[in-house]
Amino acid sequence: MTDTITIPKEVPQDSALSYEFLRAEGMQLIQKMATDTWTDHNIHDPGITILEQVCYAVTDLAYRIEYDIQDLIGNDHKSLYSPATILTTNPVTLMDIRKMVIDIEGVKNAWVEKVVPKNANEPVPSIPKGLFRVFIEKDGLFDIPGSKIIAAVREKLNSCRSICEDFEEIKLLDTQGVRLQGVIEIADNVDDIHELIANMLHSVGTHFSPRIPFYTLQQQLEKGKTTDEIFDGPRLHHGFMEDPDIAKAYRKVEIQTSDVIKEIMDQPGILVIDKLALATGTNTVKNWLLPLDTSKTPILDVDGTLSQVSFTSKGLTVRIDTERIKQLYNQKRTEEVSRLGSLIEKDIILSASDAPSLDQYYPIQNQFPMNYGIGEIGLPDSTSATRKAQAKQLSGYLLFFEQTLANYFSQLASFKKLMSFDGEDTSTYFNQNLLDCVPGISELLGSPESYTKYLQEMTADTNKALLRKNKFLNHLLARFAEKFTSYGMVLKDTTDNQDTSDKKLIEDKARFLKEYPGVSGCKAKGYDIKNDLWDTENVSGLEKRIALKIGIEDYSRRNLGNGEAAGLHMVEHILLRSRKSYPYPFVASYDTSKITTFEAAITEEFTRCIIGDHDVLLGEEVEITNNDNYNGVYTVLAVGDDFFEIKAPFQESESGAVWKRTHDIRYYLRSAAVQSFRAGTNTNHTFCHIGAHSLKIGDVVEITKTTHYNGVHTIISISKDGFEIDVPFAEEEETGRWMAAETLQDPYSLQLTYMLPLWIERYQDEDFKKFIALTIREETPVHIRTNIQWLDQEEMQEFDHAYHRFLTEIQNG
Repeated sequence: MTDTITIPKEVPQDSALSYEFLRAEGMQLIQKMATDTWTDHNIHDPGITILEQVCYAVTDLAYRIEYDIQDLIGNDHKSLYSPATILTTNPVTLMDIRKMVIDIEGVKNAWVEKVVPKNANEPVPSIPKGLFRVFIEKDGLFDIPGSKIIAAVREKLNSCRSICEDFEEIKLLDTQGVRLQGVIEIADNVDDIHELIANMLHSVGTHFSPRIPFYTLQQQLEKGKTTDEIFDGPRLHHGFMEDPDIAKAYRKVEIQTSDVIKEIMDQPGILVIDKLALATGTNTVKNWLLPLDTSKTPILDVDGTLSQVSFTSKGLTVRIDTERIKQLYNQKRTEEVSRLGSLIEKDIILSASDAPSLDQYYPIQNQFPMNYGIGEIGLPDSTSATRKAQAKQLSGYLLFFEQTLANYFSQLASFKKLMSFDGEDTSTYFNQNLLDCVPGISELLGSPESYTKYLQEMTADTNKALLRKNKFLNHLLARFAEKFTSYGMVLKDTTDNQDTSDKKLIEDKARFLKEYPGVSGCKAKGYDIKNDLWDTENVSGLEKRIALKIGIEDYSRRNLGNGEAAGLHMVEHILLRSRKSYPYPFVASYDTSKITTFEAAITEEFTRCIIGDHDVLLGEEVEITNNDNYNGVYTVLAVGDDFFEIKAPFQESESGAVWKRTHDIRYYLRSAAVQSFRAGTNTNHTFCHIGAHSLKIGDVVEITKTTHYNGVHTIISISKDGFEIDVPFAEEEETGRWMAAETLQDPYSLQLTYMLPLWIERYQDEDFKKFIALTIREETPVHIRTNIQWLDQEEMQEFDHAYHRFLTEIQNG
């Protein structure tokens, strides 16, 4: 039974809503603080009158503070994310992925499987971890071509792919018709035998191929589910799904006759089943257990069943109208699908507020008795000048109370600003101009302009104001268990001006909160490999999150080597695995080689470059230099035993041209910077300074991007920040790159590499670099191995080119 909603007769006596409580508290303070000078506490005393009016105004303020939250924040709900926005996540588990696929129109069921080696002896790198196959059961009630369904599923999966994961295969399964054979006895009191048989067929068909239900928000609430339980998982278009329903719709490998018998006998009016068998194809008939083709999904063969099942009643064969039964059967199937269109309630949205303005202030002077001569009534013109002066004196005294109370009302009305993600408005104190509110105030002020200026100065951006704004943003971050403490400390160390660093911190916190649904629920989301990939914000959720946490304002994927703007690139190693879209083998060395001569190719638009023995592949990129006619980067369009061809009209050229491969993206993933070279323990050794490492004596490394040290070397000694090689020191060498000579056993599974621009001014600070490394490792999921590469501007330009080309290859592959 619902309790009747009534207005309580008594106000709580310890509340600011109680006028009596406030007046009593005020009287106690007067008696305590002015015992010697104020002894008349009766109601006729002007001081008591002032106290009563202030208490009344405070009750109004307390009443407005008690408004519901939607009234306090008004109709601007940007700082309050809806449950479907903030509680749902990008698909993480296999169950989540199944939900996303089943939610696509035309898909009845789906199964997701990990790609694993077929046998234990298969080499580990051949199948990286994180690959999945998706199998789809088409919904026969939707007239959608299978090719469109696969395209829709691929588009959806690419848009919600997790980092270090990919989909190796998306397959639409064929159907395998299963029919029943036997005799079924029906009771003689059945009103409509066709309805009964249609119900039986629908029950058996649902057992073969169940339809997973969707629920409305109201249905979930009626089950007693909490909001966080309802919105757990990915956001779906057709409503809400439950894990037990999906788990029961497993991929069948066999059908047991006993289960089919149970489905039939559950129908009221079915008495006996005689010699029931299951059949598929032309010759496969099983009495107890029917094995299924695992490459197909079972479906009830209605025509075959109606032709091979007899229905009897009291020993007599019952004649049936097969067309009428199929019509009823299809009608029941269609009703299931039609309910999907009504599932429109999928989020909880705050209703619009109709509360009055929170900052509307009515001066207490207007409520004083008429004999005081203040407020809107004032004094008659015939009053003496002395009496008018006394009234103005009282009115001026009350302005201190008026301004304080009005400011409190403005502070309450600005609560929504304090709880907002606006990084531009740094105000935390709010006041109210009384010029149009308090009667006669302009006569009391020496200069209304000075008064207005004073109010503006009260809320100006001072150090304390910026500190308070940061504290409010810290509170908002704490609501999501987030903090910017470490970033704030390193930001102040790298910025000379305190106000500048505080404002930058406010902007970065506000930007992070504005994009929090994406950087929280989509933290593990990868980028869409089939969408625009360059000069776009189509980057992974993890890249966005890390960029926002280290103060990068523009996290779009763009050329980092062409400017001074900070940024980062994240490369998922699994996308580098061997496949059709990126077929080129890894090459570590990028030495230049001579082009003997240029020749005209068979096609006039091509030129043949004679280079002798080579291992260049069709489609690779090469760079030609030392030749005015052919300088540039080209894609290899044809190869022969001693040549490759490029798209350029043949021109007579002098000898001396050289060529080399352009840098491969994998080169920057596997190699690291040699920060400096210096003389080793003796003149025949060189020490390579590389920073922290895990190498040991005897390991083999390959050094590139130098003139003197290129090649493979064995480490002869090590220290905590480098290693020595058996090569004489060369003073002209400054930096280079190195990598382990041994091929990694599995270079693709669960690995990320972050590329950062070393030349950016703020990244010159070692503490800031350590903070970035710590943030990357804290934010990256714990099961993923991370690697961080700092590149100079030339290296970043080369990497940008290689990365852009790689992304183009996999997008078009």
